[in-house]
Amino acid sequence: MYRLYLWHHRIVFLGVSPENDLHRHHAAQFCVSLDSTEKIRVSHADKVLDVSGIFISPDQAHRIDAGDARVLSLYLEPDSTEYQPLIQPLWQEPPAALEILRPSSEGVQALQDLFAEGGDGHTAWSICVAALGLGSIAEPVCQRDARIEQVVQIIRNEPGRSHTLPHLADAVHLSPGRLTHLFREQMGIPIRRFTVWTRMRQVVRLAVDGASLTEAAHTAGFADAAHMSNSFRGMFGFSPSTLFAARVQIDINVLD
Repeated sequence: MYRLYLWHHRIVFLGVSPENDLHRHHAAQFCVSLDSTEKIRVSHADKVLDVSGIFISPDQAHRIDAGDARVLSLYLEPDSTEYQPLIQPLWQEPPAALEILRPSSEGVQALQDLFAEGGDGHTAWSICVAALGLGSIAEPVCQRDARIEQVVQIIRNEPGRSHTLPHLADAVHLSPGRLTHLFREQMGIPIRRFTVWTRMRQVVRLAVDGASLTEAAHTAGFADAAHMSNSFRGMFGFSPSTLFAARVQIDINVLD
């Protein structure tokens, strides 16, 4: 059983960690064992740690072996406006490549309950933030600028197109610099990273609706299934075929 919550700049994964090779991804990762007797083995460079919880900084090559233990893996886009406020309470200095986490028993229990019972995206995120001891973030903008909403829709409606900054800026009558600033301010993430996450969300949506991974890859704008699979592995650490295997029960929530 897996539970997956997918926003446009962060992911919450709950379940037995699929087998993964040495990999790296741009998103920072929090990983916590939900089984109190089981540790997570994390390999990085020449270091191997057996821990209950770990934070892995962005772009760090690593491998996680949790055996049959259920885990929480939370991936957070470091280019998002949320990143610094969320991690600030945990470390006075910028975090090292690996930082050990020691979640409370109450926090682990809350995560176990989330895995067992599920919940909507807001509930899941609130539970994870509290369990990991993350900071607070500003309330999202209530109403997006109409021009930013138009750019978002262009990217989402045509995920297979190569959307250049000048093209998007021209479409909404903004300078590239102004669009760059306003988009990140309102969406919390740069346009380029938003596009990457949009394509991956599209793959997940299509696969959940019954499309083959090859069909999903082409529709979402990847050159082929291999390109999509490599990108997926780079984001999650394991292949999409593992996640969408017929025998796997999975609860997927794609959220705005």
